[in-house]
Amino acid sequence: MTVEIVSPEGKIFSGSAKSIQLPGTNGLFQVLDNHAPLISTLTGGQLKLDITDKSAEGIERFEKLNNGQYTFPIKGGVVEVLSNKVIVLVD
Repeated sequence: MTVEIVSPEGKIFSGSAKSIQLPGTNGLFQVLDNHAPLISTLTGGQLKLDITDKSAEGIERFEKLNNGQYTFPIKGGVVEVLSNKVIVLVD
């Protein structure tokens, strides 16, 4: 799936991922390939990506965990999942 993470300052990340874990207002949730359409609000916490492309735009801003997983702190935002594309708007 394609993931784009955007802040008011500009694009933070753009690339392919196996999964993304997000801090939803009602708790953590994960989005995988071909997920059903979804719109959700986000709260402060860690966004976690399991990427497929190590040269993805913006990955240098993330902290590398292990096995292709990366984390990035957010203060809140909104996520939209539609047609195997995830767009995350963050503060």
